[in-house]
Amino acid sequence: MFNVRIRIALLMTALFLAIPPTPSFAAATGLPLVVPAYFDPVGKGAAFWNELATTAAKVPTIVIVNPNSGPGLREDPAYTAAIAKVRAAGGKVIGYVSSSYAKRSLSAVVSDINLYVSLYRIDGFFIDEMTNDSVTSHVQFYQSVYNYIKGLSPRYSVMGNPGTSVPELYSSLPAADQFVVFEDSAKRYASYASAPWQARYPKSRFVHVVYGVDASQLAKTIQFASTHGAGGVFVTSTGLPNPYKNLPAYWNHEVAAAAAIR
Repeated sequence: MFNVRIRIALLMTALFLAIPPTPSFAAATGLPLVVPAYFDPVGKGAAFWNELATTAAKVPTIVIVNPNSGPGLREDPAYTAAIAKVRAAGGKVIGYVSSSYAKRSLSAVVSDINLYVSLYRIDGFFIDEMTNDSVTSHVQFYQSVYNYIKGLSPRYSVMGNPGTSVPELYSSLPAADQFVVFEDSAKRYASYASAPWQARYPKSRFVHVVYGVDASQLAKTIQFASTHGAGGVFVTSTGLPNPYKNLPAYWNHEVAAAAAIR
């Protein structure tokens, strides 16, 4: 059954590859915020998810949901409610899927995708740990994942996370609709320069994620993202080992700074 579904999805690919979709939001202005919400929507985490729903009404917002390093095996009512609240406010929610740099089997990745579809109402998928080389088998792996998702529904968006720049081939095929082309510390971000080929594509296809940013540098960092090719951003004061365990204390200021970008 799995192989049949894969083949059907691949055969439908040509219908969807020409123009990768750009997410549309209820809040139409501002630099989109792309939030790795790797905290459960209970206790203190519930307050963070409520903040994300409020954010979605003010600025374009994509929330990456990650119940259990993936979808988990069964629906969690707390996640169902939190996702619904963000989407009702005009935000988008995409499901975290690990690819382990193309070391996971395609069937395992597809299983996670199918579980998300069966358990939660989401808007797409976040394919983490994407390779950034030109190895043919790697490129084909991510194109197969992309094709499978688009075969399920062309409305699903696909964001890949290599955490750094990728060869242009990933974008031109495409292997994803959007790419996280920077995920690193504030110190490294100061010397960031986008790959020259990115100028040939809409900014909306590229996302920057920066951790360890002091409050005094927040506005400057958001502006830097906008002027260095980012069509989506997340900035946090939290650092390694888990920068995405919370929203930063300056979140309201981050929302305002992103909303001010035109």
